[in-house]
Amino acid sequence: MLSVAVHKDIAEYQPKVVGKMTGRTLASIAGALGCSVLTGLYIYFVLGWNVGDNMILIYAVSLPFWCCGFFRPSGMPFEQFAVQWVRANFGTSRIFYIPSMQLSGLIGQPGEDGKKGKVYGKQYRKQCSLKGIEAYSPRAGRVID
Repeated sequence: MLSVAVHKDIAEYQPKVVGKMTGRTLASIAGALGCSVLTGLYIYFVLGWNVGDNMILIYAVSLPFWCCGFFRPSGMPFEQFAVQWVRANFGTSRIFYIPSMQLSGLIGQPGEDGKKGKVYGKQYRKQCSLKGIEAYSPRAGRVID
């Protein structure tokens, strides 16, 4: 049987447009150069400052375009990373923990019965004495839904 060694993951392949640059990197270079030229023209003609003295400002304005084209945080393109980062830091999706005793039906929801005092009854104490898989018995009705 014939076999061929594959040295790169084929999912990581990106089609090249010019040289070793993809369309995404070309777009970021065009955006960075265009933004730099517009900033230089604004500094020279509108503000009347010397462009050579304010190069750090031009670099700072074009830096986000360069980062979007060449920086790959966590191995993914910057556009995908930015969406995931915003969703993780500013989203409201939360996963709340529900104890397995509530899922199996041995105890009810907190405050459901309206009684004060002991929360766990005889079934819970019996359940705690069981080890491992014996705690979830379909025959006895102790199954997590």
